[in-house]
Amino acid sequence: MPPTAHPVYGAGLRVAVRYCPAEEDQRVGGDWYDAVVLPDGPVLLTVGDIAGHGIAAATDMVVLRNALRGLAITGAGPGRLLSWLNSVACCLTEQVTATVVCGLFDPAARTLRWANAGHMPPILVSRGKAEALTPPDGVLLGAVDAASYEETRHELQRQDILLMYTDGLIERRDSSLDQALGQLLAAASRQVDDLEDYLDHLLSCDIADTDDDTCLIAVQPT
Repeated sequence: MPPTAHPVYGAGLRVAVRYCPAEEDQRVGGDWYDAVVLPDGPVLLTVGDIAGHGIAAATDMVVLRNALRGLAITGAGPGRLLSWLNSVACCLTEQVTATVVCGLFDPAARTLRWANAGHMPPILVSRGKAEALTPPDGVLLGAVDAASYEETRHELQRQDILLMYTDGLIERRDSSLDQALGQLLAAASRQVDDLEDYLDHLLSCDIADTDDDTCLIAVQPT
């Protein structure tokens, strides 16, 4: 996934992205993100993580990312979308497993409906405080043939920041994910006006030490 040079402005959102593949030679990986305005108005916001690295993981990533884009055109909610995407992972690929968080942002109401397939929870930064959102129930993609995914909803205020990321941002060999997530929350609480500078700040904290693919997307209502 090539990085964008500047934040994307549209549909009441600012969006900035960082993508850091683990393999420096090939510069590809199995993490993915998407932020696309759907025909009926909502914005599809997703971050996902395919198990594995390199060309094979990138190939599987393209399948799932494009499948999710196509499914989103139906107007279905994020829970149903992940259920269908799980069927794609189980039936139309070869032993692909992945985690993903899938959200639909309503620009008019500034609300986010989202579902989670075993992924790290998004972080909401509001008024200088960062908190991990409680994820609705949902198993990782490809784990079982038929799976259902719960949905939850959050209202975003202007200038709030929603962070969606893969575990490569915080994985450490010497500590648990909960401890590393606490470090990320502390770093995310720092107020930075520019989204690009904000993502650079988070990456500069060097929380992770496992050399995994890393994807990080920041979304801010305008």
